[in-house]
Amino acid sequence: MEKNYKNEYHRLIANIHQTDGYIFNYFQQKLSPFDLSVQQYIALRRLSEVYPNSLTAGELKEKMTDINSDMTRLTDRLVAKSLVVREIDPTNRRKVNLRLTPESHQFIEKVAVEFSDFELIIRHLTDEEVHTLNTLLEKIRNR
Repeated sequence: MEKNYKNEYHRLIANIHQTDGYIFNYFQQKLSPFDLSVQQYIALRRLSEVYPNSLTAGELKEKMTDINSDMTRLTDRLVAKSLVVREIDPTNRRKVNLRLTPESHQFIEKVAVEFSDFELIIRHLTDEEVHTLNTLLEKIRNR
């Protein structure tokens, strides 16, 4: 254990935080040419998964990695960029659905190609290490 940490638990938290920053910065560098934030990219990917269908803002928020995302501000920016369309739900006028346009669906698929090498960040880990790490991270989140 390094001297800078009170114990292994503190070291673990620091490592998780540093790794999150490392991955976040990687995403930001890849997204910068497309004028997208990490949260915008994740929202567009989630909408792309259900395309040509839509999600409500609540459904989209549940699928986001950052549960504290300000969905109104996030969707306002995506609408302003003509990447997302807001539609009143025909079966319940109180619901607003969010949907990709055909053009924005093509755009997000093009952006996703930039992440085809994403696994290179962790390629040096064995399959067993990846499985163990996934299990441990899920255990932390689902306590």
